[in-house]
Amino acid sequence: MTEQEMLEIVRSYTRGNRWEVDQVHGQPRMQQRGVSFSDVEHALLNANQCQVQENGRWKLQSWDLDGDDLTLIVVVDDGVLVITLF
Repeated sequence: MTEQEMLEIVRSYTRGNRWEVDQVHGQPRMQQRGVSFSDVEHALLNANQCQVQENGRWKLQSWDLDGDDLTLIVVVDDGVLVITLF
């Protein structure tokens, strides 16, 4: 799968409200960084770069609603699961 294809899948699932943030890793990181669910949604919809990692997860480069850089680690299956962010 190409990077562009993955970005389109992520956007499609996000627009369809088929995404969530992992409770073990992702949500605590959101609290630490002061990132809202709206920020994560915005980042998923506007990611402009991604690359597959050795473990099969995808690293998306994007930004939050304030324009601050936001990197998301995601798994795409039957929706988007945000594993963590930084």
